[in-house]
Amino acid sequence: MNQPEFRVEWRDAIRISQDVISGMTEEQARETLLADRPMLVYIYDGEAEEDLRFEIESSKAFLDDKVAIGARFFDCIRIDAESAREDRAIAKSFRSLPALVFLRPNFEVAAKLSGKFSAAKVFSSMCAAMKKDYANCVSTVVKAQQKVMKERVALQREWSKVDELDERIADEGSQSRRANLIQERESLASKLERAQQELAATEAKLYQLESKPDKTT
Repeated sequence: MNQPEFRVEWRDAIRISQDVISGMTEEQARETLLADRPMLVYIYDGEAEEDLRFEIESSKAFLDDKVAIGARFFDCIRIDAESAREDRAIAKSFRSLPALVFLRPNFEVAAKLSGKFSAAKVFSSMCAAMKKDYANCVSTVVKAQQKVMKERVALQREWSKVDELDERIADEGSQSRRANLIQERESLASKLERAQQELAATEAKLYQLESKPDKTT
């Protein structure tokens, strides 16, 4: 699959943690300082050559289908090691580089990986991090997304029939047959547009986070 839309999209940052308001208790901070999504933090060596960094970011661990799909549940953040060592949310969560730190919405560490990590380890860490706060099953979503992709390919084949009808309409000399072809073309295009909208809605629903009952952090 490995379509561009299923590559991990990193957001560069120089800070992960949030400031605790003066006078706020730890309990209040946990309830107030919540991110919208869990976080997948990629910590890299800012001193490394750019080619080496690109090689790591293009590795199978990040380009794997399951990892790329699962990453859509996370705010994927990329931060250099120097900045990470100054950030209280992740400073003590890594030793060797590169490193991955999975953070819950309350900024607690849910899982972490350092050094060499496989796609299987990244994906299992994703699942473990999600289970702490959400009812979503990443493995189930992967299968559902693969089904969506197959349906999208089938739709693309159907759209080729619209192109064929356009050619026939352009070449048709009979007014009556041309009118019938136009009607057929408009009917098919309308049907396919509705199918595309339904498929897009189905796909979007896959990634709506569902909090576990009676659990907010």
